[in-house]
Amino acid sequence: MRYFENLQRTKYDVQKTMRVIFYKNNTKTLEASAFVDNYNIKASGCSTSDKFAIVLHGWIQSCADEWSISLIDRLSFYRGGCIICIDYSVVASSSYMRLYTNFDTLTKAITSIILTLINQGFDPKRGYMFGFSFGGQLASAVGRSLWPLHVIQNIDTCDMAGPGFDPIAVDHSKAGKHVQCFHSSADKGTFIYSCHRNIMLGSCGLKQPSVVSQLHLGSHGLCVDIYINTFDYPFYALNSTPPECLSFQKAAKIPNGYTVGYEENFDSQVTGQIFVPTSLHYPYNLSKKELSVLVKNKG
Repeated sequence: MRYFENLQRTKYDVQKTMRVIFYKNNTKTLEASAFVDNYNIKASGCSTSDKFAIVLHGWIQSCADEWSISLIDRLSFYRGGCIICIDYSVVASSSYMRLYTNFDTLTKAITSIILTLINQGFDPKRGYMFGFSFGGQLASAVGRSLWPLHVIQNIDTCDMAGPGFDPIAVDHSKAGKHVQCFHSSADKGTFIYSCHRNIMLGSCGLKQPSVVSQLHLGSHGLCVDIYINTFDYPFYALNSTPPECLSFQKAAKIPNGYTVGYEENFDSQVTGQIFVPTSLHYPYNLSKKELSVLVKNKG
């Protein structure tokens, strides 16, 4: 009995520190406790008939991080609708181990938040979820917790965290109707490639050339910057697996000129591993000409 009392206390202690932040037209309109049963949707400026997006951050991060603000800006412009960032920065601000031990608690709390939104009228078929690093693992776990009763339409993750999670095999494709995962690092990212699409950025999804000029971000942190840049710049995919890269999943059949990034109308014909070279400098993409030269030199 004491164990379950402590478990409930832990859940309460975590959830009461979490905030649910609403954005409409790229403007923060409402900030509420994650512990409420209903949100004042009218005050948020959102409508339950809107598309909605959920943003989940990583370790030692919050909804106030620069990448989170930039992503909300791009989603507001290209996707529109209601954007909701779930902030659990209090528990994420200490050790990674403390955050990791609260993974199940956070998963249940975030699932509860989304169920509250669904119960208020939001349609999961108009839903999108994005998670970076630890937030990527949360996005998958939350999506799988909602499934099969509620299926989020699109889930994108960026360099989903590996430490503490690998090598346990998880079918991330069960998290939503269309799940695409971007991979960028060998040291912090997962090696479980079970999304509908696994987009291998830079050198086989293990390292980014631009890390030499972006040491503060590392290959891991560059993933979310690259993802945000895909809204405005074309990141072209290779038509085949580079000879130096191992393919842990079937390679996707890539149409000519295919670009990766946020994709509202998911092309189910393009699934599997997708290799996307990145460049040394911002915005980290290669032009068609640079891509053809790279392919020619490797051929």
